[in-house]
Amino acid sequence: MSTRLGRGWFALLVAVLALGAATGCKSKAKQMEEKQKKRDAEKKAFEDEKEAKLKAAAPKIERAKLDAPWADPAYLEIGTGKKCPEGLWALFPETPGEGAEKAANEAKRAELAAKLKGATFVAVLPMGGAVEMGTWDKKKKALTVKIDGVIECFDGLGLLSVALNEKAKPFRPPADDESGGTPQAVWRAPQLVMQVPFATALEAKDFTNSKGTGIEARVVFKPGKTEVDKKLLKPPKPPEDAPPISDAPVDWGAGRLVHAELVGIRLAADHEKMELAVKLKK
Repeated sequence: MSTRLGRGWFALLVAVLALGAATGCKSKAKQMEEKQKKRDAEKKAFEDEKEAKLKAAAPKIERAKLDAPWADPAYLEIGTGKKCPEGLWALFPETPGEGAEKAANEAKRAELAAKLKGATFVAVLPMGGAVEMGTWDKKKKALTVKIDGVIECFDGLGLLSVALNEKAKPFRPPADDESGGTPQAVWRAPQLVMQVPFATALEAKDFTNSKGTGIEARVVFKPGKTEVDKKLLKPPKPPEDAPPISDAPVDWGAGRLVHAELVGIRLAADHEKMELAVKLKK
């Protein structure tokens, strides 16, 4: 019996020691976790301070203060590669989302569509992106500037295009394209062309090499008719050793398009303070 009692005390001692070791391990682990949190907080504070100093040291850029028709707090901003203005999908039959989200979107469709049909949009397009510098025209004594004919934004349904040029058409990759790309079509339209007057080629060249790199095109428009391009194609047959895939047709069309009714285009440099050319709808 004494042997059993001795063994019991020994087991209890082992358990107490194990509990103490586990507690000690947890305590150390907690200490390490707290130290790591402290280091992370210090690192974030340092990075925030560094970012704040960089912002404070950065030169303050004052953009031009413009009035209507070029700017208005009520205008909806849009730009290529950016998220579409809220609810622009309502101008088309399809509704984004699934389940309850889709039902909620559908419930406010009529209100959104009415709001957007009466809205005015503004896009500020930069040089090197949607704006391209052309050459000096000797006969017209002007520098040619070209603006992309299509703006592409995205929403819950994918890509949505806005045509600034009336001659927008779906561009479909050639069927024998060997680049490895998809047969997905996109909307394309001719560039809009504007002329910036300069008396001589030298003046045009001097401008191009100085403030010309900062040209921006401010485009103001209202939404016009809409269009949806669809192109249903059956997917290619997979290799025999590949897992089976659905043979349902896939839509490779260019998708949704809004035809813009232009209000005006303003070309300017030096953060829009230097007006270069204006084209207003008559």
